[in-house]
Amino acid sequence: ELKVDGIFVEIGYELKTDWLKGIVKRNKMNEIVIDDRCRTSQEGLFAAGDVSTVPYKQIIVSAGEGAKAGLEAYKYIKGVEVATDWK
Repeated sequence: ELKVDGIFVEIGYELKTDWLKGIVKRNKMNEIVIDDRCRTSQEGLFAAGDVSTVPYKQIIVSAGEGAKAGLEAYKYIKGVEVATDWK
């Protein structure tokens, strides 16, 4: 047993989302349904990259989505807006 504040799961090249059945909404291709901020149907749970419904399955897209998910997770945990350069 390991006490942690959060985890990041990497699934590889095959969508293996069965372990999330009943936890988050998935589509018919077993992709995790997300909104534009990488939020899932379960509050506090975020998804990014090829496992999600993001339309383009490319490394650079997944990296950007991962950054968005990380910032949203930080915002969720800390309860504060994330600082941006343009505010």
